[in-house]
Amino acid sequence: MTILEKLKKISHKEPGIRHFCIQTIRFKKFLENARGLLDLFDDGSEKVLGEYIFDRHYVVSLIDSVVERLGMMVYDACVLVPKSGEGLYAAYDEHKFTAGNLINANGSGKSGSIALDTSGSLEPEYQLLSDVLQWFNGKDTPDEPTVMGFMKQIFLSVIQFDAIGGLEAMDVVKTRTRALLGNSGVAASDMGIYLVDLWKDAQALPKEKRSINDFNSIPLKHLLMDISGIDAKDRLNRMNKGINWVAAVSEYQLSLNSLKPDFQFRLETLASGYEQSDFIFIFADKSAILDKILPAGFHIESTDYGQFAWNLDMSAKNIEDSLMIIGRSLLS
Repeated sequence: MTILEKLKKISHKEPGIRHFCIQTIRFKKFLENARGLLDLFDDGSEKVLGEYIFDRHYVVSLIDSVVERLGMMVYDACVLVPKSGEGLYAAYDEHKFTAGNLINANGSGKSGSIALDTSGSLEPEYQLLSDVLQWFNGKDTPDEPTVMGFMKQIFLSVIQFDAIGGLEAMDVVKTRTRALLGNSGVAASDMGIYLVDLWKDAQALPKEKRSINDFNSIPLKHLLMDISGIDAKDRLNRMNKGINWVAAVSEYQLSLNSLKPDFQFRLETLASGYEQSDFIFIFADKSAILDKILPAGFHIESTDYGQFAWNLDMSAKNIEDSLMIIGRSLLS
């Protein structure tokens, strides 16, 4: 029995908090699969530069790995938001069909590469990899959708859509979340923020108010490190104006969400010290000026509904410094 299955079986006087914790943990798994997919993109892009020797088997294996990991993302998205399942799986089937065509076509000659044979023609395995990379992250069009374009669609289905409605439901979701947390005793005693322990609060709500120092969370500590100088009077004034942030944490995980009705911002990070798994992921509405909030090194993608930003393969020091800068920008 998995940890999530155990949590579901726990008798709890406030099932809403348990559901909140489970969905946050599931979203981390969703991001882990997204991170794996982006790593595959990077590996293929590195190989096509011509500094590596590879054969057709590598490219076919890369295609198969992308299809498999993309399927994991779709499954995770459907667990998080079941109503999105039919549309996402239909689009996923189209990408599986494209993958099969790429493998069978031996490269269609659509894109260029520096790897040429003695006659000046593109070597077959490099041509195939170039075509595959166009499928990964080329120009996304209705006739030739890319994997990156589909990833954005999946993210939006999870972040922007709730079971009770579409984009217009986000304010309703925030209001409902605020009501849930306000009645659960998880407001920090020393700062205007809701703090949820993902594993403890899913089993039993706190009996007493907790301060920031009561949480053993590495990313939370660094997020708040540069605002610790705010004096008690200022903190009390902020709390009286209402709580606009919720942070769900474990020792290495942090999920930070804005509850402001006119500002959407979500930060997810894993800071375990293992570079191959750690990351920072952000979704923000179009009003957020990410260049002023985020330090250098983040990849930013824009959509009609908002902005995605991420940084992968970060050292523990880079994650700590980045969280401190982000925390200062958002919470000071």
